[in-house]
Amino acid sequence: MLNPGVRASLVVALASCVLLAACDSSSENEAANANANDAGAPAAPKLPPKAKLADQMVAAVSQGKAATAVGVHFTLGNSPAVNQDLPIEIAIVPHEEFLSLRMTLDGQEGISVVSGDAFGPKSEVEPEKAFLHQAVLRPTSEGVFMIGATVETDSSAGLVSRTYSIPVIVAPQAAPAAGAAPVTTPPAGQAPAANPANN
Repeated sequence: MLNPGVRASLVVALASCVLLAACDSSSENEAANANANDAGAPAAPKLPPKAKLADQMVAAVSQGKAATAVGVHFTLGNSPAVNQDLPIEIAIVPHEEFLSLRMTLDGQEGISVVSGDAFGPKSEVEPEKAFLHQAVLRPTSEGVFMIGATVETDSSAGLVSRTYSIPVIVAPQAAPAAGAAPVTTPPAGQAPAANPANN
């Protein structure tokens, strides 16, 4: 029968052995993992940083899962008005590597693409490298319209076309105040007409 002092010493020694064994085991595991990494084990791929866009840009509406491969963002240069040119800036952001990329813009009844209806093709497209494109629209009536943006990419998977919609809201023109008479300016050198109400 062991006295309490010897028994306590044995318990401490046993616990120390268990801790040392655990430390040796974890050290071996870490060394094994390090060796496996050195031996060419696949490491997690590094993703490129997200493209930086202007704060005022908003995403175009994509059909299906098109935006997972290519993102289209836009901002309008001013408030849309009937029969006034409307500048628009578009950012095309590929999220994958492509051999080439191009985009076309299409208007509809009530709004047309005056200039910049085509972009590209651009070759050796890298992920998260944004392409900026300027175009000019012209609304011809008030209402809600959609500009169609078709992005075509070429890769090892072949040619793929993705469709996006850019909404443009053309507000009604401000009507003149009720009862306000139109202001007319007489030709130079001619006296203004007499107001009968003052006679």
